[in-house]
Amino acid sequence: MKQHYTKKQVEELLSHMRIVCQTNEQVNGHILRWFDEHDIRYVQRSLRDGDYSFMIKSCPELGFPLDTYFTDELFIERKNSLQELAQSLYGQKKTRSNGKTEYDDAFLRELKRAINKPHKYLLVEQPDGWDGILSHAYPNHYDEKAFWGALHKIETVYGLRVKYLDRKNMALEIYTICKCILELYIDK
Repeated sequence: MKQHYTKKQVEELLSHMRIVCQTNEQVNGHILRWFDEHDIRYVQRSLRDGDYSFMIKSCPELGFPLDTYFTDELFIERKNSLQELAQSLYGQKKTRSNGKTEYDDAFLRELKRAINKPHKYLLVEQPDGWDGILSHAYPNHYDEKAFWGALHKIETVYGLRVKYLDRKNMALEIYTICKCILELYIDK
């Protein structure tokens, strides 16, 4: 059941929205600075899946008597380059204590955990995106066609929306996705 909100109430509700940022997100200073510069409130918190989501701070007058997290509805994973994305898809090489080499597939395990979330995004800081893959604009040995195919496979299997953006637009995209998902769950 949706509650009807007036335009003024939606604005008030947005003032209670907080972007939830994964605490172990390593290179996101540019994103947090943009949030600060644009008065976008955020909290840093451990997330089971993904790097970003959102929550609504308690506002009983608008139907949210408690802090309400949308982490079961939204999964946003961010990669800072095609190289990081390729390493995540193919796994990072690790040597075990017994000397055997294996590949860590943490990203794919994370996608499997998030499979039932209705809204899943993979944001990559690489404006030439798909073309960058085909032109091998990443410094590693992964084959372009295999990389291309692997991304299409995870889009299909996990219902993931892959978006390529310039670094300067990443924070705006994260905020916009969160705002749109909130609006989807309320009736304006």
